[in-house]
Amino acid sequence: MKICAFIGDMYRDYSSEIILTIQKYATERGHRVDVFGNCSVPSENPLHAEGLKKILSLPNYSDYDGIILCSDTLHHAGLNYELLEHLTTASDLPPVVSVRAEESGFYCVVPDNRQIMYEIAKYVIGKVGCGDIGFVTGREDLQDSHERLAGFEDAMIEAGYKTSADLIFHGNYWTNQGPETADFFIRKDGSLPKAIICSNDYMAIALIDELMERGYKIPQDTLVTGVDNMDASAVHVPSLTTSDIPEETLGRTAVDCLERIIAGEDVDLCTSVSGRLILRESTGDSLKEKDYSELHRRLDALQRNYYDKTRAFVLLSSDYEDVLTYDDCVYHTLDNLNGHGLFNQIFLCKYCETDRQVVGYCIDGVSTRSEISFPNSRTLPEQFDTVASGLRIFLPVFYKSEVYGYTCFVLKDDVRYILDEKLEFTMVLLGQTLNRLRLYEKLFEAKNVMDLYIKDALTGLYNRRGYEKKIAEFFSDGKTLDQKIAVASIDMDCLKEINDTYGHTAGDEALKEIAHCLSVSLHEGEVAARMGGDEFAAVLILNNSARIGQFIRAFRSAIKKTNAENGMDFTLGASVGTCEVTDFETLMECMSKADKIMYIEKKTKKHRT
Repeated sequence: MKICAFIGDMYRDYSSEIILTIQKYATERGHRVDVFGNCSVPSENPLHAEGLKKILSLPNYSDYDGIILCSDTLHHAGLNYELLEHLTTASDLPPVVSVRAEESGFYCVVPDNRQIMYEIAKYVIGKVGCGDIGFVTGREDLQDSHERLAGFEDAMIEAGYKTSADLIFHGNYWTNQGPETADFFIRKDGSLPKAIICSNDYMAIALIDELMERGYKIPQDTLVTGVDNMDASAVHVPSLTTSDIPEETLGRTAVDCLERIIAGEDVDLCTSVSGRLILRESTGDSLKEKDYSELHRRLDALQRNYYDKTRAFVLLSSDYEDVLTYDDCVYHTLDNLNGHGLFNQIFLCKYCETDRQVVGYCIDGVSTRSEISFPNSRTLPEQFDTVASGLRIFLPVFYKSEVYGYTCFVLKDDVRYILDEKLEFTMVLLGQTLNRLRLYEKLFEAKNVMDLYIKDALTGLYNRRGYEKKIAEFFSDGKTLDQKIAVASIDMDCLKEINDTYGHTAGDEALKEIAHCLSVSLHEGEVAARMGGDEFAAVLILNNSARIGQFIRAFRSAIKKTNAENGMDFTLGASVGTCEVTDFETLMECMSKADKIMYIEKKTKKHRT
């Protein structure tokens, strides 16, 4: 069976667990699942949702035996409504099972949200013994938000209490309303309701953090509960009382439902899934004594993980700034994505005028640049569309309203997560880089762009940026030398005196002559650069034991020849220092050592005069 799934916000706990559950049962039963959606939305501007819309219209519905729909995860800029419009008007539509959201006309597997919230509210009412209880709703456009509010009202009515509008805050199911929610519930005298029931864990944790920031104590000043049992609810301080809506049960039931429908069995249009109450510290409950040593260990691990990811973001941004060609962009992206260890295969696909094209792919760790065209009716070329079972994820490649294509990931069977912040950031940087390269194409010829970015305008040598880029190419995996090299530090003599005596035009001519002498002294594959002012550098390939001496003699000979033939009013000169590089870790040390040797020579020259 081939299943098409539409799931958004894949970086969130719920979406990730749903995908992994579907993968688990689909793989066990020999099904293939293609997931179409997004890992995040980098902007609130609805015009920037075009890339997401495009990915949702990518699959050909008739290619699949069934569809799993998670419409409540595709809420940005009305994406869920547009997708529902596509599905309800499509011809030859296979059976559709909607998960967690009851969509008219489709089979549904949904939590019994009303009963779940009723159980939470009933427990809280019994705990506080009064009706002074606040409630935080979810998004108004989602059915489950209304069902959870109704469950709260059921419990209040049963207990003989009235719900009050001034104790109901209209939330958005996300973490960005903590301050606003706290302001709503804090009364003029500084007191809080006896309890605040939130429609999901994200809003509950955001509220707890904000209240504690303002000096309140949980649960002493108010009890707080959530729903969904996301990972952070168990490790949060205090841990959060919540209700478990098991994603594994939802995902398994959705796959079961499709199998039964396709087998011709009679299946109810709506299947409800029950939750379970999980009592923790935010309501004054603790099921077991805390192991504080374990808590400290986990906190330390979280801090290290946070530092590693922050550093990864910085390095990724810096790396993509140096990407100046489409080839570099493809290889750089494939290598980054493959480094996550989550995927057996990765494909980068481009939208063309009349068809599509695989511009690069990585299979079993080997990255390949390509230009393989295939028809719009397919998501991949036939030779790559060979996965019989398991799960593939399709994500859009776009920048704001500009859509460039999509990626396809073939997920490994044994992974424990599907996306993280680094992968999400790579996708964002890929779209930004493609936008930048396309802008360059419009403004300049590609060669001119490269020259402007990595070449020194005066001498034509590489600049510092170009030198760093070229020297990195001598190392495999950023560490291992492919061949022996040495770095040379070169400083032109007396540039200030030339500028002061003959003018800056003469100084510029002197710099160009030194650059020429340096260039003619290099062998094929070696690199020369002007690092700034009168400072130059070179990378020498040590293909024989005498190469360093050969270079120095050739350079000095070229300077001597230039002084003899050009009839200049001044005499050119330069000081040189060199150092052999042993590995990437010592590169900066070797460059510093070459500098010191160069300055010793320069100092010696001054003493002679």
